[in-house]
Amino acid sequence: MIVKNKLHEDVLAWEVEVEDLNIDVESLEYKLQDGLFGKKIITRFENHREDLKQKVLQVLDLEAIKIVIPDHKQIDIKIFKDVPGFKLWPHFDLRTHKAFIMINLVDNKNSTIFCDTYENFLCEASNKKNKGVFHVLHKGKPQVMHWVENTSDTNRYTAIAFIK
Repeated sequence: MIVKNKLHEDVLAWEVEVEDLNIDVESLEYKLQDGLFGKKIITRFENHREDLKQKVLQVLDLEAIKIVIPDHKQIDIKIFKDVPGFKLWPHFDLRTHKAFIMINLVDNKNSTIFCDTYENFLCEASNKKNKGVFHVLHKGKPQVMHWVENTSDTNRYTAIAFIK
């Protein structure tokens, strides 16, 4: 994983790029994701193959993560398919999450958007295959929320490493 430019002066988020994971996302089996923040989500699906999660973990720069989040205990990998119409409203992640790394598994139309607490747009992460964002949560001022939606007519595929 290569950590690149900071996305915005007020956002603790940097563009990242990884080697091609060569995951055939369209041939995978997905299950409906469990509820998120107590809400029923019917437009996000998750693949649970451990070998693919390990493949994603292996391309991450664990040393760079340790420098930024020295007290992290766990990295939880998720592989998602967001169908057209998916929307994850502006939010703060759980306090148990210290950071996340989102990687696009294909060229997607939409990507993670960062906004202030009034939901004013600040910046957007890359939507290109093998690129994404490394975002440190719950630090910095002003407070920053993030959100995403799939406004395309095709599925959006991502891998997200939740750093706890």
